Amino acid sequence: MNFDILIERLRHEVETTIRVFYAYVKVNQLLSEKQYVSLINKNVHFWKIFLSSTQTKLFIALGRLYDDSNNAFSFHSFMKTCRENITDFNRDNYEKRRLKEYTERPEWLDDYLKDAYFAQVEDINKLSKLAKPYNKIMKGLYKEIRSKVFAHAIHTDKAVIANLFEGTDLEEIENALKTLWSIYSQIWQMYHNVQKPTFNIEEYPYKDEVNNSINLAVTGEV
Repeated sequence: MNFDILIERLRHEVETTIRVFYAYVKVNQLLSEKQYVSLINKNVHFWKIFLSSTQTKLFIALGRLYDDSNNAFSFHSFMKTCRENITDFNRDNYEKRRLKEYTERPEWLDDYLKDAYFAQVEDINKLSKLAKPYNKIMKGLYKEIRSKVFAHAIHTDKAVIANLFEGTDLEEIENALKTLWSIYSQIWQMYHNVQKPTFNIEEYPYKDEVNNSINLAVTGEV
C-alpha cells in the first residue's frame, strides 16, 4: 500500500468532482442573466453538450466518492485505510519519507519536528464525522439518480426523473464536496507536513479559477 498514491487519488476524485460542479453551476448562473444568454446562444449546441456532460459527470463522480462497495476506492475506503495504517503518520515514518530527499540529515529537521503533530486514529475519526451530515442523502437520493438515470437507463419517464431532481440541492452538494476537500486537505497536511488538523470546513481555493475559465469561454474575457 503506497499512501502517497492513495492520497493523490483522493485529491483527484474530489477535485475533479468539485471543479465539474462549479463549472456546471457557473454556466447555469450565466444563463440566468440576459446579457450572457445571447453569447451562449452563438454556440448553443456546444453549451447544451457541456451542461449535459457536466451534469452526468457530476452524478457519476458523486457516486464514486460515496460508493460503499467492498472493492471500490471511495472517500470511505480511503478513511478506513488511514485508520488501518495510522503508523504511516508517525514520527519514524515521517522522518524516513523526508530523509529520502537528502544524502545527509538536514539541520532544520530536528527543530521542525519539535512542533510536529503526528496524527492519531481519533483525528481520522473526527474528520470522518465532518462528512456524516451528507452521507445519508448522498448514498440515498443522489445514488439513485446516479445509478438509475445516468449509469443505467432504469428511470426513463421524464416525470419520474424530474421528481427525483426536485429533491436535489446545489448548496447541499457544494457543502458535501467542500467537506470532502477539507478532509483531504487536512490529512495531506498531517501526512506531508505533520500539521495538526483544524477540523474546519475550508473553501475550495481554486473556485475562481474554474469560474474565470467559464467566463473566458462565454465572453472571451475573464
